[in-house]
Amino acid sequence: MITAKKIKAHYDFTPDEEKILGDLRAAMMNYRDRFGQELMASFMVHESMAEYFPDEEKEKHHAMTFAGWFMRLFSGTYDETYFQKLRKVGQVHVDIKLDGHLVNAAMTTARQLIDGYITEAVPPGELEKTRIAVTKILDINLDVMTSSYRQAELKKYFIHAKAETFLINALERFTHGLNLVLGLALAVVSLAVISLFIYDVTHIFEGGNIEHGVVAALGSLLIIWMMIELLSTEVDHLKGKKIAIKVFIGIVLVAFIRKVLIGSLRHDNLFEYGTRVGTLFLLAIVYWLVSRADAK
Repeated sequence: MITAKKIKAHYDFTPDEEKILGDLRAAMMNYRDRFGQELMASFMVHESMAEYFPDEEKEKHHAMTFAGWFMRLFSGTYDETYFQKLRKVGQVHVDIKLDGHLVNAAMTTARQLIDGYITEAVPPGELEKTRIAVTKILDINLDVMTSSYRQAELKKYFIHAKAETFLINALERFTHGLNLVLGLALAVVSLAVISLFIYDVTHIFEGGNIEHGVVAALGSLLIIWMMIELLSTEVDHLKGKKIAIKVFIGIVLVAFIRKVLIGSLRHDNLFEYGTRVGTLFLLAIVYWLVSRADAK
């Protein structure tokens, strides 16, 4: 928490100005009750402020409170005790949920009232330096009292930020766990594809159609290559690297190549076969364009 000495240094509030205000105390005593009543009257004309003073007893009590604050402005002593009282006032405002802009509006009214009092009480030759001293102490008061609002906002933000950080960390761990599961699943599928490849190789010479057996084995080999690419991409992703979109396009490309190869041996419907070849051609163009974009 900032000290009284630092606050006064920041506002260049000098000992001479403290003395000016202290010397004004006797003259301002004549305006004490008047200040409390006039400030209270200014509140009551605004519905947003008047709701904080529901009855006459509350009005009188707060008028006396305002009068007490008014006289402390001219105490001549602005130490840690003085600033601690201001902080308590600010905390009360926060606790009763008084809108911060109403505090600023009230200070503007107080400033105008006090300027009228010192214009009446202070000789013209001393008025300028007196106004400077009064302006500084009022600015300091507003700063310290509204600091409670800033601290409340920071506390609220800190709680939200802490909860947000916890949630993000939890989701990151969960996502990482899912990626590990995905990697393991890809490894299991890869083993199954290897088994399929072995099966196709061992059955090349069965059925008297070597060409079909070779193409089937080649298709399985392409799927193995596809699984290697997927596993490599997943490992890179687990290490924090970005996923390359072209890998997924390549996988679809390989799948269509296998379909086209097998379809050529089965003598599938010409239209269906042509559709596959056309799709394969389009995928090849997309793969090339994405590869060029990634290379830039």
